[in-house]
Amino acid sequence: MTELALPPARTAPLTSPAHVRAAVEAEVAARWPDDATGLDAIHRYALKAPSKLLRPLLLCHSALALGADLHQVLPAAVGFECAHTGSLLHDDILDNDALRRGRPAVHTRYGPEQAIVAGNALFFALFNGLAECGDRGISDRQIGDAMAVQARAGMEVCRGASSELTLDGAFDSDIASYMAMARRKTAVMLAAACEVGAILAGAAPDERKKLAAFGEHLGLAFQIRDDLLPYDDDTGRSGKPGDSDLRNRRPTLPILLALSLADDADHQALKRLLTDETPPAAQRELGILLRRTGALTQACATADSHASTARDALAGLPPSPHVKALSALTR
Repeated sequence: MTELALPPARTAPLTSPAHVRAAVEAEVAARWPDDATGLDAIHRYALKAPSKLLRPLLLCHSALALGADLHQVLPAAVGFECAHTGSLLHDDILDNDALRRGRPAVHTRYGPEQAIVAGNALFFALFNGLAECGDRGISDRQIGDAMAVQARAGMEVCRGASSELTLDGAFDSDIASYMAMARRKTAVMLAAACEVGAILAGAAPDERKKLAAFGEHLGLAFQIRDDLLPYDDDTGRSGKPGDSDLRNRRPTLPILLALSLADDADHQALKRLLTDETPPAAQRELGILLRRTGALTQACATADSHASTARDALAGLPPSPHVKALSALTR
């Protein structure tokens, strides 16, 4: 991640959600410009693809909600996007998915070897970004505390990825095992983004806990919604192959719920779809079964419950446009 010279002091604070997003996008563009070459060119290709920028926005809004300066926390925010993108580079190789965000995945365009190296470098960018926050005026104590949160979260994400590989094909798994995997794979890093934002703002311990809890429940809701995308009528929203979970024999929450809710006939049909080598049409048949068993409705309700718990976690924080922006992300 290319280090930037500090810009001149701003004449007015950037406080609106639109300004925050624009600032994150500008920071990414400045670090990986159009004329980037070598590894930086691969990173630019990966990072400039259409993205929700969820993790950097969580960090920025969490920090700004507690009075932080946006300029000081931006490098850490970009670092979280780097780490997330790095994990996607590796996920696409593991899942043999040729598309990401609606275009060729990095390993498809540059080869798996380059994608692995590029992903590794993006993980280190997470910590490099935090170190730059120190250059922008964040105290050494805050940097150290934030780094500890990031490191623990990174280890948990790797445990989650390992658990997911263990669960592949294990359609007799219980829902608790799935939720534990989802927490590690997705929720922990969203919680870390919020907590690091709070730390960089000099938050009190209870404020850190509130924001971390918000991020964790948002992450669980987000992962369940991601599991539901292949069965959404608005096809193509995920930007990756819709049959990826079925092709990789992955027991997502809707599938586990369907297996627990199905009558004998539907249970046998589900087992056939999940264990046989099936054509793409199987994805449509699976969607019909998930709707008929009520699994999609119950998964949606579970996601909504975690989103509601996330909003409740924000109670007690000082009212601001940034708290509203965090709450809006749950919807």
